[in-house]
Amino acid sequence: MVRRVLVTGGNRGIGLAIVHRCLSDHGDTHVVLACRSASRGEDAVAALITERPDWKARLTVLEIDTSSDGSVRAAAATLEGSCGNPALYAIVNNAGIASGTVAEILNVNVRGPKRVDDAFGPLLDPLEGRVVQISSGAASGCVSRSSPDMAAFFTNASVSWREISGLLEAVEANPDLEAHGIGAAMGAYGLSKALLNAYAMALARERPELKVNACSPGMVATDIMGSFLPWWVPLPNAAVRFLATKLAGAKTPDEGTVSALHLLFSEELEGNGRYYGSDAKRSPLDRYRSPGSPPYAGP
Repeated sequence: MVRRVLVTGGNRGIGLAIVHRCLSDHGDTHVVLACRSASRGEDAVAALITERPDWKARLTVLEIDTSSDGSVRAAAATLEGSCGNPALYAIVNNAGIASGTVAEILNVNVRGPKRVDDAFGPLLDPLEGRVVQISSGAASGCVSRSSPDMAAFFTNASVSWREISGLLEAVEANPDLEAHGIGAAMGAYGLSKALLNAYAMALARERPELKVNACSPGMVATDIMGSFLPWWVPLPNAAVRFLATKLAGAKTPDEGTVSALHLLFSEELEGNGRYYGSDAKRSPLDRYRSPGSPPYAGP
């Protein structure tokens, strides 16, 4: 039986690496490569099938803008119309941004996955379905630098989407993170990933029949790294990736797929709504755990 996997932001970086690994390592998969531009998606497919022409039959490009309610709903209707229901084995919420206004970053990185899960969640296999939220180590950096009350919010296993949405609205109204007691590690990006981890816990409670978890790919040399440079550092993305790999030990996109692939296909997942490090080991929400160190065993 074919396992159909939806990967948002699947045309480049970590998303494309996840697409490639699904195709190369799991012969029973069909990947829905979802991205904002259908033409860029087709370019990604063309590059993939130069390696294996037979992969063409296992790839579908789906145009979707995760920042738009209408675009996400239309994409879900398109997929259901072509594949039926259940249409999906798994959703990988990979699409994200690191630059822009606070509201823009939160809209794409937090509201975006919620939109996708709301629209595509009904298409998931109710017995085998999985959701993987691509988070970041910046999340624990944000939590560890936040006030005790905010840290408790981010780590509350009973948090609801209504509460998360309330914080989103408060920050969008006043984007001064420190005024809310929120640690400014990597700014709105770190906050967005801390909230994405919280949302993973909320969704896991709402959909206990699914396997819903979040993970960090680690520090990966992708174009998003250039978003963290000051405007006055005019380095092209290729140079940023090269320097990050050579000087800072950044992973390649393929090396950054370990945790996502574990959450997608491992038969040994225990619990739900958890956060995993780049080595596919469980990690705490409020502090950094070095890859290779013992996995987190707390609640």
